[in-house]
Amino acid sequence: MATAQEPNWSSFDAGFQSIQGLTLHVVRTGAADSDKIPVLCLHGFPDIWSVWCRVITHLPKDRLYVMPDQRGYHLSDKPKELEDYAPEILLEDIRHLILANSPGGKVVLVGHDWGGVLASWFAAIYPEHVAQLILINAVHPVALQMALMTDPAQKAASAYMPALTSGAFEAAWLKDPTSNPFKNWYHEAQTDGRMGPVETALYEAAWSDPDRWRAAIDWYRASPFDLAAGPEMPAWINERDWTIKAPTLLIWGEADTVFTTNTRDSMATYFTQLNVTRLPGIGHNPLRDDPVSVAKAIHIFLDQGKHHV
Repeated sequence: MATAQEPNWSSFDAGFQSIQGLTLHVVRTGAADSDKIPVLCLHGFPDIWSVWCRVITHLPKDRLYVMPDQRGYHLSDKPKELEDYAPEILLEDIRHLILANSPGGKVVLVGHDWGGVLASWFAAIYPEHVAQLILINAVHPVALQMALMTDPAQKAASAYMPALTSGAFEAAWLKDPTSNPFKNWYHEAQTDGRMGPVETALYEAAWSDPDRWRAAIDWYRASPFDLAAGPEMPAWINERDWTIKAPTLLIWGEADTVFTTNTRDSMATYFTQLNVTRLPGIGHNPLRDDPVSVAKAIHIFLDQGKHHV
């Protein structure tokens, strides 16, 4: 596991942006006046904006990096209605974030976990806004649904989803506010150096409100992913062409337990330009487990597109 440089927290400019009638917490760093296309970074569950910081520490500072807390997370608004977390609404958040932070209306779109699934979704529907796509242990949405229908290993790996959406976590927390199932996770990350004390405090604050559980888990509840689907193809898959034409980098920690290698490999058919960087021995979150290698892969990929990005 690579040793990561502790972020210079003062270099991150935190603020708020009005997006689709909500207030989203958006953190920016780098060169706001750069003529290079900005990088928009989308976190997954249960992370917040700061998961990107150690990677960005090792990236060139000659472009703007934008890291929102997505709706329902940390300091961003958490609307009450389930339909407010439907994919089409989340995709519009991305589109509005791009328009608010990129004068040219294009970004290098980067996503991990849920953020990467959503980034793939966005790149398929709004190709005009995506100059390059970078996925970090994340899969194309159609590849995921197909794997849930045909791959017993992926179905087993995703078996946590019904438990997550059942309401049990929120009920347990309301009954006992100390029963945070992720507390041990981020304390362990602090102990082994993958998360410093500043960021641990951010996570403590982010998950101290039990309604954050409801909001974050509503992403799962409102999604169309169905472990019981089949044999007929879900209707949403047939609605459009899901091919992604943007140059795409997939960074993959090979010890991932959330997405299987079969699911990863099945993605190739949905991309016209897909490059894969494999990280042996690294788990589902390379952003924490090996930020140096992630930054190196991103830097090389961005340089390859330097003539048009």
